[in-house]
Amino acid sequence: MNNQAAYAQQQDTSNAVVTVSGLTKAYAGGKTVLQDVALSISPRECLGIVGESGSGKSTLARCILTLDPFDQGELRLDGQSIRGLKRSELKRIRSRLGAVFQHPSAALNPRLTILQSLLEPLDQLKYYVPSFMAGKSSERRDTAEHLLEMVKLPASYLDKFPHQLSGGEKQRVTIARAISTEPDFIVLDEPTASLDVTTQATILNLLKDLQDELGLAYLFISHDLAAVHFMSDRIMVMKEGSVLEHFPKEALFHSDRHPYTQSLLEVFSTCCLPTEPILL
Repeated sequence: MNNQAAYAQQQDTSNAVVTVSGLTKAYAGGKTVLQDVALSISPRECLGIVGESGSGKSTLARCILTLDPFDQGELRLDGQSIRGLKRSELKRIRSRLGAVFQHPSAALNPRLTILQSLLEPLDQLKYYVPSFMAGKSSERRDTAEHLLEMVKLPASYLDKFPHQLSGGEKQRVTIARAISTEPDFIVLDEPTASLDVTTQATILNLLKDLQDELGLAYLFISHDLAAVHFMSDRIMVMKEGSVLEHFPKEALFHSDRHPYTQSLLEVFSTCCLPTEPILL
């Protein structure tokens, strides 16, 4: 048994928000993009995934979000297998998931105001009222204002269009939208890659604060080992669709790391993101 398999077996999956076992996926033409991937993420935990482009990180994320099918294996969300679920049941489970991707401009419809974009997920659920609005006004605008407040944006932004916001502000909007349905779990796929260094730090701190406040579980995907080390409790290293290593983040700099992981560390050895939140 390799180190990653041994460490994976030690994880307690009894209350896991997400559990993946034996997940395998191949594209048309036979190219395997995921091979026997296993992981679990518990409430309030962040699992970081690193690897070069083409290692299967984003494909794995899309499979977990139920956006892409997979060929073999099992995916359980809140303990429930998604295999064989009816469309209505899958829609209900998807409401418990959130996602923030690399390019916020692509995630926001340029023709919609921030108010309209922000409330799209809640509009799909029709009669659902978030618990953070309990005892408060149920008006759409009040809900949207509260969401912007949670990501530290002024209510005046609700009437703006995406092109009127900076990259960091747009990413805050996509984060607010991701938490609007009160998900248990959010996929963060390169959420800071398109931002400048100062804005990256601000967004990472915001994500940490929201995790603490809302009890969120994260899957954090990045090329940047410094950012992954800052955000995560555990780290998985992927290469060519397989998991090479899986370890607690404190072990990232251990001398027994896989040579591939060590090569990634060399690339990011000059990164200056701290292991404690930056105060801005």
